[in-house]
Amino acid sequence: MKAIAIVFAESLSPHALVPSFGGESALKRSLSAASRLPAVEETVLFCDGELEGLLPSHIPEGREPRVVCQTPWTVKQLFEALGKVASAYDHVYFIHGDEPLLDLDFSASLWERHVRYASEYTFADGYPQGLAPQILASGVIPALARLAGDSAARVPRDVLFETFKKDINSFDIETDIAPADMRQLRVLLACDSKRNAEQTLALRDITAENNKDLLSSRASALYTLPAFYALQVSGRCPFECNHCPYPPFSRSGTGISPGLPVTERRDYLEVSRFAALMDKIAAYSEDAVISLSLQGEPAYHPDVPALAEAVLRHPGLSLFIETTGIGWRDETLDALAESVRSYGERTGGKSPIDWVVSLDALGSACYGRNRGLDEEGSSRLLKEAVTFVERAESRFPGRVWPQFLRMRDNEEELEGFYRLWNERLGRVIVQKHDHFCGTLRDMRVADLSPLVRHPCWHLKRDMSILMDGTVPLCREDMYGLIAAGNAFTEDLSAIRERLRPVYESHCSGNYEGLCSACDEYYTFNF
Repeated sequence: MKAIAIVFAESLSPHALVPSFGGESALKRSLSAASRLPAVEETVLFCDGELEGLLPSHIPEGREPRVVCQTPWTVKQLFEALGKVASAYDHVYFIHGDEPLLDLDFSASLWERHVRYASEYTFADGYPQGLAPQILASGVIPALARLAGDSAARVPRDVLFETFKKDINSFDIETDIAPADMRQLRVLLACDSKRNAEQTLALRDITAENNKDLLSSRASALYTLPAFYALQVSGRCPFECNHCPYPPFSRSGTGISPGLPVTERRDYLEVSRFAALMDKIAAYSEDAVISLSLQGEPAYHPDVPALAEAVLRHPGLSLFIETTGIGWRDETLDALAESVRSYGERTGGKSPIDWVVSLDALGSACYGRNRGLDEEGSSRLLKEAVTFVERAESRFPGRVWPQFLRMRDNEEELEGFYRLWNERLGRVIVQKHDHFCGTLRDMRVADLSPLVRHPCWHLKRDMSILMDGTVPLCREDMYGLIAAGNAFTEDLSAIRERLRPVYESHCSGNYEGLCSACDEYYTFNF
């Protein structure tokens, strides 16, 4: 049995080239491990032109790989290249050049399973990603190429599994299923970003055997950099919805609330402050999703295109806009579409702009009932919101999601809503109701929370920022009762560290204060 090891290293992050692991880079460790896998007779590095000139310092001594260069790589080109280099071999290992923690003992056990059961595809399931290679019989590569077709898409990290999945019953597949399924932690042991590089370095002695215990004892290592920033950019909203905590907060006059109905507010975040904050976020997190608007309708901001430009001029940042669909002008949408064309792809592979349109109803009666509208206003504004979905979709195809907030008050319209938008767009989001830690009447149709509680995803990955720069504990902390600092005037890393003790208390099983009544800890943003 002869095997070839493919190390895929297109568009590597600079973090994969830093000698962080005992003087070695992630790429060097990946290449070294690949060459030592069972039955490997040759290692081939698939890279791009940018990496090719940087290779000398990342090649393990005495283990120089063959280099195949493409700029850029597409899915079609990947399978074509695999077919060429693997033709003289029985089996292929596939690993990524930014994954430095390959467990060679575990890899050997996977190889033994692959050979013993004459598998066509073997992978590890339930382990942190990056501990093991994927293994395939070279004879299936032509079939995979046919499944991939003429795909000009860039190569995703899970390209092999996603391609097999298109006709999974046609292949003999083996998996090593982890004794303890750790997928819910979404741990990627790769130096593909600043966030993951920090996490990978902190877990550098992880193995397939110790991963459960290590991830438990070092849970704080998963608290790295925010990946999702929710910003309030507009104080005004077109509705005082009965399922939202923002209207009573705005009327309360407490904290930064002006004591006005949300429909009468005209305050917004200045572009200059927003742009300066984007510079800070890009320097701190490097890649992140920026969400507009934490509270309030972003369409009412007087210069949304300037906000978008402040985000998109940073290649690692992308924009997420959650809107009622009310108040958008065509010229604003056209300017946003032009920004997407001008600034192009994001380094993290995300879309430049994604949209979620909160409709929450199929008919105008239900729409008006939950938004406090009379019959005439309900019919007119629902039509505007539905039309907005179509206007946005024409400019941002495939990036617009109609959303239904599932509640006891609108449950009867869920099926019709889903059918309608699934037929029109093939995309629907059904969102659970959030009672904001008991602040609102509980309108959940069902309790979807896990049987065993785990540390909050939002504490781990999100940062919420109010219009005056206040960073509350999280989105649920409407009144800023636990303020960690001010994002406009303070260092983001210092603010982030002030919230670490709350996350670590979660890791110890302590959920106190606001967290004790929370039902959002298991939901996930990007």
